[in-house]
Amino acid sequence: MQLIIAEKSTAAETIAKNLAETKIRIQDFGPVKVWYTQINGEETVVMPLKGHIKNVRYPETFRKWNEETLMKMIDAKLVYYPTAEDNIAVIKKFAKKADKVIIATDYDTEGESIGFEAIDVVREENTKSKVYRSVFSSLTTKELSEAFKNLQKPNKDLSDSADARREIDLILGAVLTRFISLAAERLGNSFLSIGRVQTPTLAIIVARDSERRAFKPEKYWRFTATIQTKDAEFLAEYKDGKVFDEKTAEKLRKTKNEKKAVIDKVDMKKRRMPPPKPFNTTAFLRSAAAIGFSVPNAMRIVQGLYMKGYVSYPRTDSEAYPPTLDLKEILNELRNSSSYSKAVSEILKKPLNPTKGKEAKDHPPIHPVKLPNEKLNPQEARIFDLISRRFLATLSDESEEEIISIKLDIKGNEFTAKGSRILVPGWRSVYIFSKYEENILPEIKEGEILKVLKIDEIEDFTTPPGNYSQGAILKIMEDLNLGTKATRPEILKKLMERRYISASRTLIPSEVAFAVIENMQKVSNEITGAELTATLEKEMKLVEEGQKKKAEVVNESRDMLRKVLKNLQSKRKEIKELMHKALLQQYIFGTCPKSGGKLKLVVSKKSHKRFVGCSDYPKCHFGMPLPQSGYFFISPQSCPKCGIHMIEWHAKESKRTYIFCVNPACKVEKKEKAIAKEKTKK
Repeated sequence: MQLIIAEKSTAAETIAKNLAETKIRIQDFGPVKVWYTQINGEETVVMPLKGHIKNVRYPETFRKWNEETLMKMIDAKLVYYPTAEDNIAVIKKFAKKADKVIIATDYDTEGESIGFEAIDVVREENTKSKVYRSVFSSLTTKELSEAFKNLQKPNKDLSDSADARREIDLILGAVLTRFISLAAERLGNSFLSIGRVQTPTLAIIVARDSERRAFKPEKYWRFTATIQTKDAEFLAEYKDGKVFDEKTAEKLRKTKNEKKAVIDKVDMKKRRMPPPKPFNTTAFLRSAAAIGFSVPNAMRIVQGLYMKGYVSYPRTDSEAYPPTLDLKEILNELRNSSSYSKAVSEILKKPLNPTKGKEAKDHPPIHPVKLPNEKLNPQEARIFDLISRRFLATLSDESEEEIISIKLDIKGNEFTAKGSRILVPGWRSVYIFSKYEENILPEIKEGEILKVLKIDEIEDFTTPPGNYSQGAILKIMEDLNLGTKATRPEILKKLMERRYISASRTLIPSEVAFAVIENMQKVSNEITGAELTATLEKEMKLVEEGQKKKAEVVNESRDMLRKVLKNLQSKRKEIKELMHKALLQQYIFGTCPKSGGKLKLVVSKKSHKRFVGCSDYPKCHFGMPLPQSGYFFISPQSCPKCGIHMIEWHAKESKRTYIFCVNPACKVEKKEKAIAKEKTKK
């Protein structure tokens, strides 16, 4: 009998159904479902794990948080303990009579670590069983069949790399989190989290917001001319765009009554825009974020589509389809959808020549595998469509565009107009997520004299750089080697859950985030900077490649942490004072509209109800209601109408985050605000 161990239940079911040679029988062992069938002529049991079945932690002696244990924690021996007893029991049951065990978890460092956890359990029960590894990038019948006919050896180096990351992140995170929380006297559910990747990422987000806060607006002027031809009108702008010099602005004001514009030059160019490269993980997540998905949610959805066998493995660095990937087979599958049939027909008229970027040794780029045989929910359908259209775009023709630049002379001042239009849409016709706005100018010849209808002057002020979007911070993390393709979405999720950044597309840091980062930077740039984390990532890559041992890399990180902690402890008093002062700001909503005092969070001593009250109470009785159920924190985002900080509220019965203003004077327009208001108990 052979035992196939998959990473999760959905994957186990897909493997069993796609490879079964006899009728499948299903049996439940408590919460664990197993599938009995015959695969490759052998009686087979397919069973799932639920991700990691073991976790790593400190011994119970370090359970209590106190200053005295911090240095001891650095060198403490970590403990791996079972977290999925039901799954482990099922492995033990079938391992006893299995002469062959096949690990079918995701083929990456994390999946290999999960696989070796299962192997350890198998070995406890049966040392004679032969253990193999199946390697696949999609859960199609064809690829699974090949994978299970060409089994490989489990890769201990991959597993060790993942475990090195787990241990380093635990040691560094636990020690520094405890230190900063003890120093700030923020324990229990209010502890302040520090992480090897999390903290440098947060530092980047805080730095951008600091830049915004320090920004000083500068006045400028823009001058635009409305020009009339025989058949149309178009706009031209002064050549420098923004004018900061008062003398230049005054000179341009003198042209306001000018009625003639001479066309000095018309420059017309054609350019070809190549199709986009195939999706690697970062490019996919950035594209998903651009159409409204949060990064963690997009990763969750695409993982689900992979488990169902609809898309390929979603964690990859590759931007080039391997020669072994049957592109025609995928195209013929997509042809069966009315949404893609026209594009597929056009693509198949010519030899297939997909775009490509960086090649990686892991999995192929993210691509569709087959059309869903079930009705997907709207979010799943949207993600599947994004992946399918990107795949088709990479096989489509270039787009051809016409770019027109016009120089005009208005009373000795140079104005310009720029236009563009698509001549041949090419890949843009299928990849509808790439926005391109045409600006079609009328036909104009050099030397023409056209009528100036009016010249407008616009006075404005420069604006600070925008906060990073989720997609933008992912790219920065990748460039700085912060985290991995698999861990980056989880880092953003943790920063949101720990109330360091807003749970929105625009990443705005909270006052707590500023307090943590600014204090850590004063005493330890190593923790907030990207260099140390990137160095450790390279070290773990060496473990993955078999060039370095796990223990060596983990011990090097312990030595580094020891130096950092000594430095922090020498400045503990200073850190405590600074943190206390900064953390007071997290309970402030803004300025009271009646008295000018501070609006702050208040919890009634009698009823224990929470509400917003004025610091000038009892002189000022202004207040605002707050939700009494679930939990919330004051958002870094301010209400665009009243300027008071909104709240980010998490209902007990929902995983969703609702962001809304609690000021009754503000009209509730959005659905999520209405939902939240219904749940608010005054």
